[in-house]
Amino acid sequence: MKRILVAVMLLASYTGTYSQACCCSSAGGSYSILPNLDKHVVGIRYSYADYNTTIYPAMNMTMANGDLMSMSGTGKAALERMNTLDVFGRFSLPKRFHISVFLPVHILSEKSESGVQRSAGIGDLSLLLQYSVFDPAKCNGEKSKHQLKLGAGVKAPTGKFEMTPDGMFNTDLQMGTGSVDFLFNATYTYRYEKFGFNIFSAYKKDLVNKQQFRFGDKLREGVNAFYVLRPVKDITLTPTAGLNYDHAFFNFYQKQKLTYTGGDYISASAGLDIYYKQFALSTSVSPMLMSWLNWSGEPIQRLTFEAGFYYSF
Repeated sequence: MKRILVAVMLLASYTGTYSQACCCSSAGGSYSILPNLDKHVVGIRYSYADYNTTIYPAMNMTMANGDLMSMSGTGKAALERMNTLDVFGRFSLPKRFHISVFLPVHILSEKSESGVQRSAGIGDLSLLLQYSVFDPAKCNGEKSKHQLKLGAGVKAPTGKFEMTPDGMFNTDLQMGTGSVDFLFNATYTYRYEKFGFNIFSAYKKDLVNKQQFRFGDKLREGVNAFYVLRPVKDITLTPTAGLNYDHAFFNFYQKQKLTYTGGDYISASAGLDIYYKQFALSTSVSPMLMSWLNWSGEPIQRLTFEAGFYYSF
């Protein structure tokens, strides 16, 4: 722990922040701060998110060219909860490359006046290859350290995807997208003595699935600040605080743009990472601050929480 270079392991396939978006990770939003970039890391992460939404029967929705023209009947208020357990591994390769593997298991629930619906299963498997642009052994001094990581990856449709024959969803939360998707990210981290920050950007490119549905691409950008504390020997505490911006593009069904989907979101984050020798414990909470949705019936995220336990070797 004498040479901790703090960097964010951002999972670009972040989860269900968006309407009808699958729980394909993280998403994640993002993985917490992890040290020891020259070592292998394995671990598990638990995340929780809940959403306020309104359920309308598919037969009551009138569509024209992807536009929501009218809505008959009264929608039912519902609370959707998403619990996810991610199995995570990051492995160092030669030439400053790293490869990360993510396999999520989801437990989903939707509570309304009609009762509670639950489902559980494996989500979409993701692989992410990252490259460290700067060599930590050459560019980091005693007081200042910095790192730039560029990544690209792929997400396989291992999670279950369901929709009705008329192109509607029984629930907004899905186990997977049903499609092969591509992941891209970039993270720059700078630290001077005990203070530091990182700036990150991630993009998820979705393809069409077998049901002729394509989820809108996802963009996430943000900034995080951190402070490194060493209260006792072999223990390091790193509190963090940040601000995130998310944009969800329009979904498509049978090549038709669904203009009532997508939107913009701003959320805050606060967390604490604890390091002891080769072990790390990470926690964070992210309340939603503002959202601009293309339709009032879109699920509105209220809060996300995550906690992870990691081992480096």
